Amino acid sequence: MTKRYKQEYFNYHESILVVCPDCGEDAVVKNEHSYKQAILECRHCDLKKNGLDLVVYKAIIKLNCPICSHHIHNEQGNLKEKPKNVPVKCDECDSRFDIQPKFEKYLNSILREEGLIHDQVFGCPYYFQEDFKGKLFWARNREHLLEMENYVSSDLRTRLPYRMRMVEKLPTFIKEAKNRDAILKILQKWKNSYK
Repeated sequence: MTKRYKQEYFNYHESILVVCPDCGEDAVVKNEHSYKQAILECRHCDLKKNGLDLVVYKAIIKLNCPICSHHIHNEQGNLKEKPKNVPVKCDECDSRFDIQPKFEKYLNSILREEGLIHDQVFGCPYYFQEDFKGKLFWARNREHLLEMENYVSSDLRTRLPYRMRMVEKLPTFIKEAKNRDAILKILQKWKNSYK
């Protein structure tokens, strides 16, 4: 009997399974699209971080010295709070004064590894990802993995004209019949690695 594809999993956008930056096991990132609400939780080492904890500031000072007109450029990064004034010293005339700086706000995420997919807030690599014939193959979470498995293992994949589903956006190498067995083997390995 021919297996027809029918969508079974819908919650693959709610959270992301990532590698915990502390213990290297699986962790979950929730609300990835808003750093103000984002949460990273690891059930193995009890790590819990909020996206707001990553917010840091850079104080930027660009001006000409009021005494000798020498150009002064000073930046201080990784500040948890905005200082009202920053002490500045002119390298030319040794004058010292306090200046109210301009600020840039950014997220102090984990260093990202080249060639991998990471969550947008904490910078943790996705838990399910590996190289497949020179292309990166990945899954956001278990539901995403199961939906791809459901799609790849189907013999008949009908396209609905009214809605673009995740599986219709999958890269060609995942959909190709010649890669079916290899892709299903990777998906099965991932399923077995996460209990």
